[in-house]
Amino acid sequence: MRVSFAGGGSDLPGVARQDGGRVVGAAIDLRVRAIVEPFDRGWVRLELAARGEGRTKPPPAEGAGAEGGRVLLRRRADPPRDDLAFRLLEATLSATGVGDGVALRVESETSPGAGLGGSASVAVAALFALRASVGEAVTPEDLAREAVAIERERLCNACGAQDQVFAAFGGLLDLTFDAGGCSGVRPLAIGCPDLLPALSAGLLLVDTEVRRVSGDVLDRMDAGSACDAKAELVAAAGEVARGFEIGSLSLVLSGMRRGAAAKVRLSRAASAIALSLERRLDGLGVEVLRMCGAGGGGHILLWAPAERHARILEALGPRLVRRPALGAPGVRLDAG
Repeated sequence: MRVSFAGGGSDLPGVARQDGGRVVGAAIDLRVRAIVEPFDRGWVRLELAARGEGRTKPPPAEGAGAEGGRVLLRRRADPPRDDLAFRLLEATLSATGVGDGVALRVESETSPGAGLGGSASVAVAALFALRASVGEAVTPEDLAREAVAIERERLCNACGAQDQVFAAFGGLLDLTFDAGGCSGVRPLAIGCPDLLPALSAGLLLVDTEVRRVSGDVLDRMDAGSACDAKAELVAAAGEVARGFEIGSLSLVLSGMRRGAAAKVRLSRAASAIALSLERRLDGLGVEVLRMCGAGGGGHILLWAPAERHARILEALGPRLVRRPALGAPGVRLDAG
């Protein structure tokens, strides 16, 4: 999955077609795993399972697997189910032509709607695994492009194009966008070896415990406001990239704050939870606080010097807080 430091929102198609977009961010060590296995001829079996939520699991519901994951079993000739939880997996089967005698299990380290690019990671992992299962090689560029097309065209979801790129490529990236999607993928230049550890040491991902569909949040945003905020979002991404390039943590954080302010102007409603938390943590030395993804729930990204974390965590109470490792690798195959 991923966190963007600045520029998120400028990758949306209606925004990027006006003078382009830019996002600077990193893949993180929260992952999705897709497992493809042979199954009974004439049948398709799909399974979704969340891992690592740090919560007591609810009792299995009807249609649940042995570990509490959701399972869909159907005959090959049956039409794909229009179950929201499985539409993305059904679309990957259709896109790859793998639709008979197959079991596809997807394990995610967060539940859907976490604001960290989880659905894009599911699409990338499932596409990669399904194509590998029939001996088809695919480049990260093609994988990201196909995953975007599935969400936008097959599922009609309002979404950007950054999440799929981070899932496919991994690492720390400086991305550019135009009307056609991602137009450039550049690894971030890091001018000082101490910068990344210093940035990582201060990051906290706070789980709001609110899950939402990002496309629904984006559909409620005003298109005019998005275009008005685009220049500031892109400028913030450039400031962060420049900070990495010259090895300046203060410039990176300044760009992140600039991007956070632009996202609030983009939609105060989508940032309401972050604004509430900002008031709650006032005076505790938080230097960056912003919603991840489209907002409206999911995770909030904080940055503060590590010595301030104890007081911040105390003020946060029992919320689940993650410390993301930045620059995780992209999609890869384990043939075992």
